[in-house]
Amino acid sequence: MLIHPGPADPQRVRTVACRAHPLRLLLRAGVPLDRAIAQAVRAAGFGAAWLSLRDLPCDRLAFVIPAPPPGDGRVAYYSRTHRLGAGARIVMAGLHLGQGGAIHAHGLWTDRTGTVRMGHLRPEETFLSRNVQIEAWGIDGAAFCRGPDSETGFALFTPRAQRRRHRGGQAARLVRLRPHLDLVPTLRRLARPRSRILGLGSLIGTRFADAAPLPGPATEILITGQAGGQLRIASVGEGGDARQGWLLGPNRVCITAELLLIDAP
Repeated sequence: MLIHPGPADPQRVRTVACRAHPLRLLLRAGVPLDRAIAQAVRAAGFGAAWLSLRDLPCDRLAFVIPAPPPGDGRVAYYSRTHRLGAGARIVMAGLHLGQGGAIHAHGLWTDRTGTVRMGHLRPEETFLSRNVQIEAWGIDGAAFCRGPDSETGFALFTPRAQRRRHRGGQAARLVRLRPHLDLVPTLRRLARPRSRILGLGSLIGTRFADAAPLPGPATEILITGQAGGQLRIASVGEGGDARQGWLLGPNRVCITAELLLIDAP
């Protein structure tokens, strides 16, 4: 078991009810991607959202991957920033837009040669090649808020209730899971029979039913599908290899898992 630098928070799962509204957003080229996202979501009347990015051409793309612990008690860290130039393409990515425009994004992309990479997107250094339409969920009544986390030593997203501004939408929940929780069994307990699970996070190594495992201490993940209580994910570790498959446990949270559960009626 990894030992984090601070005391374990007794609340291992934090869940905040909200409403999710399907959106189609226009992301504009010519500005950093974080600004394009914040502008598009704000124009739709929301301050928080989950965005799904697919097949987006980029003039520049920046990302990091997991790296060894920095020696200050934290169990993992980020690599140097990797930068891809013209011809890069976001194949698939998911991201939470939180309060104040804060973004947490993981995804898969290719360079101009078609080599597949994965990591934690740096949207402030990423620029689209052209305007694009993307699918999203506007979040009303709650938002992820970034702040210092004494247990892990990182600044992390935590869901907080907010005043609702819109009518309608689908019943949903923002969820944050703390370290050492086994991801799939925990979500089985939280989810309802028809809940859609969207999100990202990190695991203490990733174990697949249909792909070779990725060693820890930290691997970053993006949930890419679900079926019958199982989760399909993309994952990357310190070596930079991107793998996809169905999880076969145990797969325990390393730093955090940040999720949107949309509960079908």
